[in-house]
Amino acid sequence: MIVESETLPPDPLAHTRITATFTGKDEPTAASEVVAAAALSNARIIDLRQTVIQDRITLAIELQVSSCTSAEAQLYKSLLTVAKTLQLAVDFDTANDEMPMEQFQRLENIHQTDHAADDCKEARRLNGIVDRVSPTHYVVTLLSRETITPIFLTELASLLADRSFTTEKITRLNTSGLRCLELVVASTQALTPDDINQLRKQLYALGKTSNIDVALQAESVLRRSKRLVVLDMDSTLIQQEVIDELARYAGVYDKVCEITHRAMSGHLDFRQSLRERVALLKGTKASVFQKVIDNLQYTPGAKLLCKTLKKLGYRLAVISGGFTRITSHVRNELGLDYDYANVLEEKDGVFTGRTVGAVVNAQRKADLLMTIAQQEKITLDQVIAIGDGANDLPMLGTAGLGIAFNAKAAVQEAAKFRINQPSLTTVLYLLGLSEQDQEELQGHSSNHSECVDDDVA
Repeated sequence: MIVESETLPPDPLAHTRITATFTGKDEPTAASEVVAAAALSNARIIDLRQTVIQDRITLAIELQVSSCTSAEAQLYKSLLTVAKTLQLAVDFDTANDEMPMEQFQRLENIHQTDHAADDCKEARRLNGIVDRVSPTHYVVTLLSRETITPIFLTELASLLADRSFTTEKITRLNTSGLRCLELVVASTQALTPDDINQLRKQLYALGKTSNIDVALQAESVLRRSKRLVVLDMDSTLIQQEVIDELARYAGVYDKVCEITHRAMSGHLDFRQSLRERVALLKGTKASVFQKVIDNLQYTPGAKLLCKTLKKLGYRLAVISGGFTRITSHVRNELGLDYDYANVLEEKDGVFTGRTVGAVVNAQRKADLLMTIAQQEKITLDQVIAIGDGANDLPMLGTAGLGIAFNAKAAVQEAAKFRINQPSLTTVLYLLGLSEQDQEELQGHSSNHSECVDDDVA
């Protein structure tokens, strides 16, 4: 069957792609004038990006124009005129899809077949054109107490390039120095969860050598639209381990502290460790709770983080392997919405050496996180969990963004995301909030959210 020419699929090779990059002193009207020039030439805009640094502009525009000579000439003339008017330098990159005569002849032969539906696809194959694959985007966030060095950035770029990632955008998130960066990277390869986990391990190892936290997240609207934050209390929201502080007043500090260390490092079952430590508190007056409350030391940035998140409409919870007498106080102090912890049994004003009710161990922490999310009708992708101990790992793994905060070594190795900075406010950088954004939310200008700032709350 002869296929009439008018029934053939549209020629996929009839256009030329032109990328024009303008650089020079910033001109407020640059983008509008470049776009107007494209419109004058009937060009289609494929992509448009602009960055201004220290009054210097870089504007790149990718255009598609008819491959006819007059259309291309008109576009070049219009863009060159804009560059001259604005006193900007301009560079052009062109992808011209002209078809050699012998390939055209082979296409003519194809047209004589009865496979018209495949003509367009075959035409592209013969001309060596591969259909564009939509890239998958990821965000790499760098957090450092010191200036991020060119050497580290070179090593990072090399690692990403080896995994076929291209860097599309780099943004400095902090206002002073180069300590917090966000990179948007893209890959056209199909990456499995195992591929991503392996890359995260490589990024962790690279960052560890330079004391830089490197977080890799899929770029999506959900990354910037979290709704629930669940925090551990001891050594996360506060700087102490409550049971160790109770033991200090009970005169058994060293014994309890040693058990706590083994439990938080993952070398001892939490339930067993809790039972052993609570037993050592038997006979201690329950009034020591107030002494602990009076001497609570909040982690730098804890109050500011909670205040900022509440202003954004987040729901906040503390889930602790400690005790309700303390978590309820912390909940009220920080304006949290939920608190869960163990209940230390009291009789005649003293501790009995036992707990009552369900023990808040590692699995129960994860279960409570899911319960809160379900109650609030929030998907797990929109949940952030923050903790430091081995008993936090199931909770961190359940949340869409689980962060090991200044955690024990074994916990950092097992977690997907880590922060080793002084202030809890650095969590906000992983949500894409710049220091300027944070200051706006806080209602004043300060250096509170600087990666290296102690931000004492």
